Amino acid sequence: MEFAVIDNNLHPMKPDSGRGLGFIRALSDWEAGKQYEFVRHEEIASRFDVLLRCRGLILTGSAFDFALENGELDREHYEHMALQFHLIRDIRRPVLGICYGHQLMALADEFQPGRTGFGQVRIANMAEPQNRYLVSKVCMTGPLRFLEQRDLWVQFNHKQEVLLNAGLLNYYDVLAGSGRCPVQIMQHKSRDWFGVQFHPEVGRLTEAGEIGREEAAIRDGQALLQAFVHYCLQ
Repeated sequence: MEFAVIDNNLHPMKPDSGRGLGFIRALSDWEAGKQYEFVRHEEIASRFDVLLRCRGLILTGSAFDFALENGELDREHYEHMALQFHLIRDIRRPVLGICYGHQLMALADEFQPGRTGFGQVRIANMAEPQNRYLVSKVCMTGPLRFLEQRDLWVQFNHKQEVLLNAGLLNYYDVLAGSGRCPVQIMQHKSRDWFGVQFHPEVGRLTEAGEIGREEAAIRDGQALLQAFVHYCLQ
């Protein structure tokens, strides 16, 4: 297995529909089951050594939340994801986090077993959740290490976000943001860790007349994922 997609969804992704199909289509240059695998988050313990030998990891989105309704850290869920934090920190190859995976990446530097609250880096509930498959364009202010393209049509579907503050900027450069979500794309200052708040694995029609945006989101999302894997395997 050259690289792995860590499936953080509540239920396993299906290869013939939804986000599972989105990944399969985006990663069409590689053979599923041979060059890469979908590995469920609860299987990390049994596959840890194998995953450490991968040349790259992609962490999917999820309906899991790190922040409770009152904004405090969900300690039980934080501990539940401890092995994934250890995997992120131990692997010496590129890691790309998507949506929930992006939030995992943000918290990874400050991960401490037994933590009772957020550190400097925080995850917060959005005032205006982007949970209706909004398709929009993001424009990067600086170069992403693995992608030459600066402007991307993307699909949003999230209700929590990484806060843009001094704590995050200790570790990450923020390359794109928006008024509603200031941290859309980030890359680590010293490691090949990347996070995107949007979903490059899928594009979906949102409103009448937006078919062009849907196609652009699929195209640009696939380009981003392809470029990341090429970066891992170079």
